[in-house]
Amino acid sequence: MARSWADLPQELLRQCSRRLCPKNLSVFRAVCRSWRSAAVKEWSDVPSLMLADKGEMLWREFFCLRCEQFHTKLLPEVMANRYFSSRDWVLTISRDWEFQMLRNPMLRYSRIIKLPSWNKFPDIYVLPPFYVSFITKFVLSDSPTTSQDYKVMVIYDHGRRLGLWKPGDEEWTAVTSPAVEYCDVIYHKGCFIALDGEGGIYRCDVDGSTPFEAQVVFEMPERLLEPFGLVQLYLVQAMTGSLLFVSQWEDCSDFSMSRRRPTGSYRFDVFEIDLDTQTYTEVLSLENKSLFLGHNSSFCLEVDENHIIESNCIYFTKYNIPPSQFTEDGGVTNMGIYHLKDGTIKPHVKGKSSPLLWIEPSF
Repeated sequence: MARSWADLPQELLRQCSRRLCPKNLSVFRAVCRSWRSAAVKEWSDVPSLMLADKGEMLWREFFCLRCEQFHTKLLPEVMANRYFSSRDWVLTISRDWEFQMLRNPMLRYSRIIKLPSWNKFPDIYVLPPFYVSFITKFVLSDSPTTSQDYKVMVIYDHGRRLGLWKPGDEEWTAVTSPAVEYCDVIYHKGCFIALDGEGGIYRCDVDGSTPFEAQVVFEMPERLLEPFGLVQLYLVQAMTGSLLFVSQWEDCSDFSMSRRRPTGSYRFDVFEIDLDTQTYTEVLSLENKSLFLGHNSSFCLEVDENHIIESNCIYFTKYNIPPSQFTEDGGVTNMGIYHLKDGTIKPHVKGKSSPLLWIEPSF
């Protein structure tokens, strides 16, 4: 029998530390030398939410799904106009329009990587009106934490172009394609895969013979993309490696183009796409998996009965939230946990702040 807390078995302490979020893991490690030596390295198998910026404050607020608590952290380096996330990294666009990537801010030690700024994009000489939407998506091919051969792709110029950057480059490189406007991009099976607003899917093989071209590889049927009520389209790589196409719809009380009144009720349709056979199949159940969608590079997680994340669900957020979307308890009506089985939605966080984006776990 242990005579004190410091004498608890190392394996027991190690297993306990694996169940903690990064913030609580730091507290665990500070208890004593024995606990610090037994604790696992910083990691997480549960996403966290970085909450909305509160003006000029140097502290950022996070909501952890594992402990279901809010955490604050002093992060002057993330005071920015816009934020995006991919894998376990956050792209920040500062108020001076400088670009940098920050490793998961929830961790004790964050690494910063500077990227070329807005004036290093091709054919961009001045910031256009409404430049807050200059970047609309950000995706990493690999995590810089584990690979030096990573690449960055963004959707820029209000969704009209794709930009590519690799370590060592001083400028962004434009990727050409027939698309008029993009709504999502992910990294899938060694290539960047982009999606336009009409269901067209484009593949860019940055290591192939045409690294700066994105070619059409699939088109979703028009009947699945009727404009009335369509909110957003997403691409996700499933845990099996397959490509998922997700559409988000808002129910409306009036479907006329001139007077469309949203009801605040949403549904999601999911399809698995096989680019080799040029076929698609509706996915009625995600089984023991869940999707995370929003102003982040979409991702999929596998869960079990002991996991805090609910299975067969879509966790979704939205970046721009008008005041009318806030409820009396501090929540909002356009984000939450969508249950694919019955179409019900419940909140994943309630409080005074609105969620901004998912930060993917760092395994």
